[in-house]
Amino acid sequence: MPVEIGSILNKRPDVRHRVIGGEGVVFLQDSAEVVVVNEIGARILQLIDGERSVAQMLDTLIVEYDIGRAQLEADVLAFAQQLVDAGIATA
Repeated sequence: MPVEIGSILNKRPDVRHRVIGGEGVVFLQDSAEVVVVNEIGARILQLIDGERSVAQMLDTLIVEYDIGRAQLEADVLAFAQQLVDAGIATA
C-alpha cells in the first residue's frame, strides 16, 4: 500500500526502538532483526502512534528541524514507505 500525506501509520506490535548516541535502533522482536536509522528517522518512529497522519508528523518535524518543507515531505514519505515495505509499520 502506498504511503500518502494523509496516511496514518502504525508500528508492528513486535517493534521496539530506542535512541542511542543520536541514532535510532529498531528491534523487530519476532524476526530478531535490528535496523539503525538516523536522528530524523528515530523521531519519525517516535511520532508513529496510530493517530497522527504523515501530514501531522511533518508539521511537528518542520518546527524541530531546519529543513525545507518540500524536501522534508519527500524524505518523510520515502522513509515511511520504506518502513511499510520492510514490515516495520503499516499504513
